[in-house]
Amino acid sequence: MTLELKKIAGLGAVLAALAASPAMAQNMTEWDSDGDGALNQEEFGTGWNSAFGEDETAFSTWDGDDDGALSEDEYNAGVFNSYDRDDSGVIEEPEFGDVGDDLGDEGFWDV
Repeated sequence: MTLELKKIAGLGAVLAALAASPAMAQNMTEWDSDGDGALNQEEFGTGWNSAFGEDETAFSTWDGDDDGALSEDEYNAGVFNSYDRDDSGVIEEPEFGDVGDDLGDEGFWDV
């Protein structure tokens, strides 16, 4: 197997793990202060600011149905799309390097 095929296979495994990752859901759950299973703009902003130390600007983009709340699907799609900078539907090199940088020992978005 060539190096490129190994990278692609590895990327597929990591992306599958991210899609099913309890760490991603855990971050969303940690930010969901009222426990309703969705993030309103205030919850998302508070979680984002706490994790990244900067003002949040992603909520309206991630809220695909404009209902004022992020479902788990919208949250996961937002995370994926933040890495898929060229909107190809695939996280490729060097996008994949950003995923690896953020995974860290603590799980998703190790900041």
